[in-house]
Amino acid sequence: MKTKRYCLVIEIKDEFVESYSDIHREPWPEILDSIKGAGAKELLIWIYKNFSIVYYECDDLDGLYEKLGKLDVTKKWNATVGPWFAESPALDGSGSVQTCEKVFDLNQQLAGKLRKY
Repeated sequence: MKTKRYCLVIEIKDEFVESYSDIHREPWPEILDSIKGAGAKELLIWIYKNFSIVYYECDDLDGLYEKLGKLDVTKKWNATVGPWFAESPALDGSGSVQTCEKVFDLNQQLAGKLRKY
């Protein structure tokens, strides 16, 4: 399966932006291992105002979330950070996480075709 790239934006409640940033600057080692073990080849997160911009490289985002959703460490992580979101996404593999639509890719378009991922 070819690695795909996903981007999603999650709104964080204003009063939790600092806590959200802090926990991601120093995440629990077991959550890092779990994300990698579930199939993430890359995961980057940026903060812009009160928005978390999340970028993944993996084969299947829903499959990754399905694997993660079964783990106790992920349940604990989601219970911690979930209330910080304006609207908490279902990170369970159900396909309900909305990703951003890619509309430009320099290298793909130079090669002649824009691909979805």
